[in-house]
Amino acid sequence: MPKRKAGGRGYRHNPKPMEPGASNTICDVTGFRVKTSDVVLRWEGYYVIPAAWTPRQPQDFPVVPVKQQVHKIARKGNADIDITVTPNSEII
Repeated sequence: MPKRKAGGRGYRHNPKPMEPGASNTICDVTGFRVKTSDVVLRWEGYYVIPAAWTPRQPQDFPVVPVKQQVHKIARKGNADIDITVTPNSEII
């Protein structure tokens, strides 16, 4: 953020009053009059000064969790088989 001058006007004071081919514009957020070359486009479509620019929030792009699938095991024959899993992930 640029330093403010002693008058405290910040962006309201236009330090470059005349440049060939440059025009003035108004920041859509702050309302300050600035040169067109000094504004940036924000994700909402507003032209703002760099101090008023904010990035788009990550929550605008939700991550959809992948649905987990559980495969069913069909047992054939002997239904007395007992499967237990130990903490070391070994099947006994």
